[in-house]
Amino acid sequence: MTSYYLKTLVFFLALFINLPLNYAQNQEIEKKKHYPSVSANYGYGQILPTTDFVKGDNLMGAPMDNFQSFTLKVLWQNPGYKPWQQIYKGPYYGFGISLGDFFNPKEVGYPISYYGILGIPIQQWKKLELYAEFQFGFTQNWVHYDSITNPKNVVIGAGHTVHLNIGINAFYPLSKHIDLGAGLSFIHFSNGGMERPNRGFNIYSPSVELKYHINSRPNTRAIKEAKKINRTHDLLLMIGYGNHQLVEHEFDTNYYAIGGLSAIYFNRLSNAFRLGAGVDVNYWWGLNARQDGTIGPRTLENFTIGLLLQPEMIIDRLSLVGGIGIYARHLNYGNFHQTYQRLGVRYDVYKNWSVGINVRAVNFMLAEFMEFNMAYVFKWNKQKTK
Repeated sequence: MTSYYLKTLVFFLALFINLPLNYAQNQEIEKKKHYPSVSANYGYGQILPTTDFVKGDNLMGAPMDNFQSFTLKVLWQNPGYKPWQQIYKGPYYGFGISLGDFFNPKEVGYPISYYGILGIPIQQWKKLELYAEFQFGFTQNWVHYDSITNPKNVVIGAGHTVHLNIGINAFYPLSKHIDLGAGLSFIHFSNGGMERPNRGFNIYSPSVELKYHINSRPNTRAIKEAKKINRTHDLLLMIGYGNHQLVEHEFDTNYYAIGGLSAIYFNRLSNAFRLGAGVDVNYWWGLNARQDGTIGPRTLENFTIGLLLQPEMIIDRLSLVGGIGIYARHLNYGNFHQTYQRLGVRYDVYKNWSVGINVRAVNFMLAEFMEFNMAYVFKWNKQKTK
């Protein structure tokens, strides 16, 4: 069962990683000049001590303090050929591959990440440019938990995890084709609770980067203001499903399903942003699991109700999803005592239909489950802009 969900995870993430390639190919078809670049990045950061394994309860018998990464990126940045590029003032986008080193190869290995990249301009000065960069993909090649061969590693429970990186990068041109960059990012690895133990790694990492522009740089400063779109009110109805292991029974082999429905009303505030408020109703097969980890009786107490706010960034047919909610009804947490978070992506596949993947978590650190979803959006227009 776990293998099935990992393959599903890889499929969804591969879909989103492939989006930048589709954009680049479309530009070539339109016979417009495109501006590819390649870059090499080195990061050296600090592992946050959020688990005993990181603090020193490992086979090394010493804290795991540092993390380094070696990254290769292939990027495109164009002078506003498409509306979404005009909205974000000439972002760069593409894909990357990274090799990570936790300085503990016996228990962690050398994980390799594959991901899509989006860099959004924050500020452009005469020379210096500042970008917010988002990376989302998957990581493999872990040495993960094994009760016999790797019993201390409670951080990574499976061979695949999500790769999430949110950072700030600054670039300064050294020549017509070469930029020198520096940045600071937050990196997270976990599998969303699909296979435990899964405490996850959390890292903050400074980095340096050398970027080579193959066909010189695009003139992003000349990008015209994007036309205002007709704002809409949206009602999103989403069905979600996941499979996970319980934190309370993280060392057993029992898996539990989670299914749910969500209804979220969105107010589109700008070309790039919408804000939603809604309700999540989920049925957790493992919410009332017995002390030995087996499934308990299937009753109404397995239902949870969550109330949430969900901001989203809109990038053409792709949405970057955030969200914070509170459990209004929960058997174990009680009513209105525990907040939860949602972070993921959603892609419009056909008309009003979309598919997506989210990580659901509590306390901003502990993943509850991976939420694979399909949604339909009902739209009605606001007053049209002139």
